[in-house]
Amino acid sequence: MKWFIIVLIMGAYADGSKDSFWFKNPQFDSVEECQLYVTFNADSIKMSMAGEFGPKPIDSVWCVQEDNLSKFGVPDPV
Repeated sequence: MKWFIIVLIMGAYADGSKDSFWFKNPQFDSVEECQLYVTFNADSIKMSMAGEFGPKPIDSVWCVQEDNLSKFGVPDPV
């Protein structure tokens, strides 16, 4: 089972939803690999999110196993 990075953006809409971003690549074989990647590439992730969402700050960054992506409002990968 693969692991992916999910970024949640600060703030919520009236319906309770939040902006989020699913990094489809890279994919990881373990949560530890994912966490190390996030730790060493935090600046790159922040820059990517600024490009996607402008000045909205990041709320949280998660390493999520692919079968749990739907809990974050992300469709299962095809």
